[in-house]
Amino acid sequence: MKINRCGQASVFAPGHLETILSNMHGQNHKMMLRLSYWSAGRAGEVCQIRTSDIYDTKGKPLKKLTYQAAITKTKETRQVPIHRTLKEWLINYWEVGCPDIRGYMFPGAGLNPIQQQSYDDAFRRAVTKADLNSCGYSTHSPRRSILTEMAKRGYALSVIQKFSGHESLESLQKYIDIEEDDLELAISNF
Repeated sequence: MKINRCGQASVFAPGHLETILSNMHGQNHKMMLRLSYWSAGRAGEVCQIRTSDIYDTKGKPLKKLTYQAAITKTKETRQVPIHRTLKEWLINYWEVGCPDIRGYMFPGAGLNPIQQQSYDDAFRRAVTKADLNSCGYSTHSPRRSILTEMAKRGYALSVIQKFSGHESLESLQKYIDIEEDDLELAISNF
C-alpha cells in the first residue's frame, strides 16, 4: 500500500472510484479518472492523449482509443477497446465540452496538454474530501484496479497484458492485487 506517497498504489475498494469521482471538481479531471480506469491508462498517457485518438471528426467515440507510442512508457502504440460505460461518458463529455479534435483531449496552457501534476492534485483533493487518505490511493490506482478486476474475473494474463501494454507478464503480475480470500477461494474450488 502507498503510504506518504511511497510504495505501490492501492486497488480501489468497492464503491471508492465513484466516491472519489463524486468529490472531484471539474469535468476534465473526472473524465481523466474514468479514462484511466476504463483503459488502464497511466496518468501521463491520459494527460497527453489527443482528442482524435478517442473521437472521430463528428464527436463520436471510436471503437478503440489509441495511446500513441510517443506518450507510452514502453514507446509502443497501444489500442484499447472503448467499453460501453466509457463510451457513454465520452458522448456526454463531447456534448458538454466539445474538445478540439485537432488538439489534446485535456488541454493545458498554450498548445500543451494538461500537466500531470494538475490531475494528481485534483485526485488528491477528491481523495481527501472523501476521507479516503488512509487507503493508499494514487492516480495509478485506476490502472491497478481494472487489471486486478480483470484477473479476478478469470481473464487470461496474456489478454490483460495486451490491454495494459505491459512488456512482460512478470511486470503485469506486480499490478494484480491478490488477497487472502482469493487464495482460499482458489483452493476451495479446486
